Amino acid sequence: MSSIAVVGSAAALLVLAGCAMSAPGSGGAEPPSSAPSAPEAPLVTGPQAQALLAGLPTPSATEPALAIGTVLDRDGGQVLCLGPVAESAPPQCDGPDLVGWDWSLVDHQEMSGVRWVQGIAAPVTYDAASGTATVAGELLDLASLTMPAIEYPTGDLDEAQVAAISEDLATLDRPDLLGHGGMDGVVVLDVVLDDGSIQAALDDIYGEGAVFVVSALR
Repeated sequence: MSSIAVVGSAAALLVLAGCAMSAPGSGGAEPPSSAPSAPEAPLVTGPQAQALLAGLPTPSATEPALAIGTVLDRDGGQVLCLGPVAESAPPQCDGPDLVGWDWSLVDHQEMSGVRWVQGIAAPVTYDAASGTATVAGELLDLASLTMPAIEYPTGDLDEAQVAAISEDLATLDRPDLLGHGGMDGVVVLDVVLDDGSIQAALDDIYGEGAVFVVSALR
């Protein structure tokens, strides 16, 4: 029932659809009351959140996406390194297996029987189920590419909340998750590919603004 202000003498009579509403002692109009805002939902972490993380999407890319990273030999094939690369000789890194790579097309380094090249840019498709990226076109000139900078948000998580979410993410044994860490009140999660579904799922679990997903394939 919407509030109705009554202005007039104390003898004024209000009849509303057969319901009597008694006015307060003074005959003046009452200021409208404002409903209290709903309390912010508490952050859920631990076993409950981890159970939800088990259903985190694993998107694939059937259309070519841009990969920028390092390629090196591994187990008779090649790996496309999209995450951190250890600056050793030869370097060490992790990422999806790369299919369709031709070493004759690039100037590369070799040591101890391992070949590698850094700073390649190539269109690739990606199959999350097999953890495989496939070259889907000619290599691109990295120097000529203009990539938009990633705008990292600022969040409201405290150190304990960042640590709790990080512990949750550490329970996931998935090759498409490249790493995570806290930054300016947000947990940043680096993945091989996100089409928006991983970000949406994490927003549902932790609330918007808690985890920021960065996709290596763009």
